[in-house]
Amino acid sequence: MQQGVFDMTAAQWLTGCAVILATVVCGAASARWAERTFVRPEQAAAQGETTHTRTCITLSGKRFEWNYPNPPFGTLSCSE
Repeated sequence: MQQGVFDMTAAQWLTGCAVILATVVCGAASARWAERTFVRPEQAAAQGETTHTRTCITLSGKRFEWNYPNPPFGTLSCSE
């Protein structure tokens, strides 16, 4: 016979509740830490940090500007 949610022992219930509580508490603590540690991209741009623009060349030879660190798919090369 398959065991249902109401067939759990008290120890299993307490363990499950402790895991859920620990997850919520650790998530809240790490969110506050991350907010203090990392700068959001909008705030970094507002503080005067400029983005690095690269010139990329596609496989067919077409040039375009790219502002992201990783080159897009189908490019032959990108400038540093």
